Amino acid sequence: MKNISYNSLKLFAEEVFLRMGCPAKEAHEAAEVLLSADLRGVDSHGVARLSGYIRLWEQDRINAKPEIKIVHETPSTAVIDGDKGLGLVVAPFAMRIAIEKAKIAGTGWVSVKNSNHYGIAGYHSMMALENDMIGWSMTNASPLVSPTFSTERLLGT
Repeated sequence: MKNISYNSLKLFAEEVFLRMGCPAKEAHEAAEVLLSADLRGVDSHGVARLSGYIRLWEQDRINAKPEIKIVHETPSTAVIDGDKGLGLVVAPFAMRIAIEKAKIAGTGWVSVKNSNHYGIAGYHSMMALENDMIGWSMTNASPLVSPTFSTERLLGT
């Protein structure tokens, strides 16, 4: 098995997003989110997901150049429309808004609509930690996993 350096893998992931049409800043951020998963050993949410993002983009389910915007807000809350953007870019945008609101109001709650898979949840929560705050990140997902003793898939992952 060949080892690939962090920088080489990051450049590769960035190039994939650039070729999808993402602006450089967003390609860089999306690659960062994926590689943070790989570095933590959560391979299911790392660069192995690139082919899935490409497939969604080819199906026009991902907008490589979204106009992410706040569609509703209060001093401590906001609703973000992701414009079908990469969740890897939309979620950090939302967390930055939540952090700014928390700095002013003491708490910040942001929901996102019209986005897609956002990678490893911990990446977004850790953004709050970097600001000496508690971060909480969650998403909805199709039911894929059966709870203990269940015969049906009820939980998303």
